[in-house]
Amino acid sequence: MKHGEVIKIENHIILRRAKVADIQDLLTLYFTIYGSNYPLALGNDRIAMQKIIQDKDSIWLVAWDTEKNLLCASAVFEVDTVFKIARAEGFVTHPYYQGKKLASTLLNHGSDYLMNDHKIVHSIYATTRTLSVGPQLVFIKNKFKPLGIFPNAHRLANYETLTLMAKHDPEVLKKRQRVIEVPEALGPIFKASEKYIKSPHPPPKLLKMVRPKPSGEHLEFEIILAPDFVKRRFAQTFKDPFDVFFPFHEPNLLLASKNGEVDIYGYLSKSDGYCALITATQPFYSMAGRLRPLLQQLHDYGVSYVEILMAMDSILSLEALLDVNFLPSAIYPAMLEYEGKFMDLVLMSRSMEPLNFRGMQIEKSFIPYIDQYIDLWKMMHLEVLGVFDDK
Repeated sequence: MKHGEVIKIENHIILRRAKVADIQDLLTLYFTIYGSNYPLALGNDRIAMQKIIQDKDSIWLVAWDTEKNLLCASAVFEVDTVFKIARAEGFVTHPYYQGKKLASTLLNHGSDYLMNDHKIVHSIYATTRTLSVGPQLVFIKNKFKPLGIFPNAHRLANYETLTLMAKHDPEVLKKRQRVIEVPEALGPIFKASEKYIKSPHPPPKLLKMVRPKPSGEHLEFEIILAPDFVKRRFAQTFKDPFDVFFPFHEPNLLLASKNGEVDIYGYLSKSDGYCALITATQPFYSMAGRLRPLLQQLHDYGVSYVEILMAMDSILSLEALLDVNFLPSAIYPAMLEYEGKFMDLVLMSRSMEPLNFRGMQIEKSFIPYIDQYIDLWKMMHLEVLGVFDDK
């Protein structure tokens, strides 16, 4: 919705865009629901909140009770206009107004504005926590499709699994680029995603994985966590936006090999151990067989979860990641437009901690993703044991 526009939802509750003057009320709302544990800056950092509210592309919607002069609900849609993708996040409803479907109303208005009314984005995605099933149902009832899970992705009170969902412009899905071959470990997650978003192409051929041989000398890395320096060097190194596609992730981490062979850029949240590897100066297959020490080094540094976005047909790089126990967690169909075609990307993740699904509440649509992940995890970690009988 446009700046200054007000929509009446019911009686004395209105829907409008957030203003800078709302920040204190927003902070109070997020604290009321989450206490001091809210993981996103948009719920606890005034500067980050002001930046989003004043961003001409992003949309921060609030529901307001004009009679009680009280903030009822909040929802944020960050928008990447280069790649035409949006992230829905920060959905929260005041306890007095839960049951009025305000989160669903905000989601519906924001989605329609971005995708249907103005054709600003090709898709909108969201991640939800799994402490309760309610947030998942809000998105599923608004026609978001399950795409996968992120096991142990964030360390808050405990390690938490997140879900991934997205809604697409139907015309975009018709232009998906065909994936001809993938490593066989991606077969189950591709089959799971087909339940919800059918590909216009025949299923890919599954290639039996060949364990990659080391492609060079042992790699040792220095870890540099320096947001301004890393962001500046990142901009100097990569000029093509397609080389650094990882929406809504700004690099603050540099993993520099001591021999100067490769630099890996990533984003690290020190508070919860989450790390995304955004891109590298060399393809990941060039590091085949040499990444395991780096992962141990990251674990020692406090990283508990690592994820990487990869094109589904990047077979050699995918095999290099599978070799060090990365697993396919989610498939995002038609995520990246390139030369008029839309590429499917797979999100590969690696938990540094033992899997813990205890207390997780999950909507049934995500069960195929959980099943394939657990099956692959068992295959990688349990079925490699050598058992001998001295008789």
